[in-house]
Amino acid sequence: MQTVRVGNINLAYYTYGTGFPVLMIQGLGGRAADWSNVPATLGERFQAITFDNRGTGKSDKPDEEYSLNTMADEAVAVLDAIAGSSTPAHVVGVSMGGMIAQLVALRHPQRVKKLALLSTTPGGSHTVPPSPMAMLALMPDLTKPPEEIVRNAMRAITAPGFADAHAEILREIVATALSAPTPQFVFARQMAAVMASDRYERLREISAPTLVLHGDVDPLVPYANGEIVASRIPGATLHTLRGCGHLAMWEQPRELTAALLEFLS
Repeated sequence: MQTVRVGNINLAYYTYGTGFPVLMIQGLGGRAADWSNVPATLGERFQAITFDNRGTGKSDKPDEEYSLNTMADEAVAVLDAIAGSSTPAHVVGVSMGGMIAQLVALRHPQRVKKLALLSTTPGGSHTVPPSPMAMLALMPDLTKPPEEIVRNAMRAITAPGFADAHAEILREIVATALSAPTPQFVFARQMAAVMASDRYERLREISAPTLVLHGDVDPLVPYANGEIVASRIPGATLHTLRGCGHLAMWEQPRELTAALLEFLS
């Protein structure tokens, strides 16, 4: 792990391998570690770069207003620190990270060679809302033990039956989450930033070749969101992850990395 100073905060980042950079952006409350083994696999052909968004992991956690525009600029600052201020990269984002990746492509188009958007939305009124169970997972009963909260959330946002059928993976997800818990105020700040960001009209301005990946049984960000995003970005391709929920990096890591490697290579 290394850190870079961006404005008034320090962001922690991690690199895997060498070669053309692939900047990977995590979702709401997510840490770099939540990518599981995907960065290491991409690092066999590229320089995979992960980082802890503001408020998560080992990055600073300011209690102030967050915006996805600011977080997009911070993501580029991480890339600057590693690869240089004019170096382009492939950009991969999941969920909220996919929203941030869209904004990187819009605000810094010269820095994005290819764009991969996983389990994300177009923002605003065109976003298809979560299922009721997934919505409840975003508003947990904080009187319950943290491990129980994480387990219940994972059951609610992965494919039906996945968590109970893959106990070892569930334990790893829980351990990762509890090793560096994201404060509740950060969830609130990040959620407010997500709700304030509407990118629908501007998606047509994205010029980078784009791959949209989406699980067809995603309870948190329903599949229709991926269809909308892919339809709005010129030339974008939609890759359907069959039987996959919201966490493809844990649920279907082989198919996810294979699709990314084929697209990025």
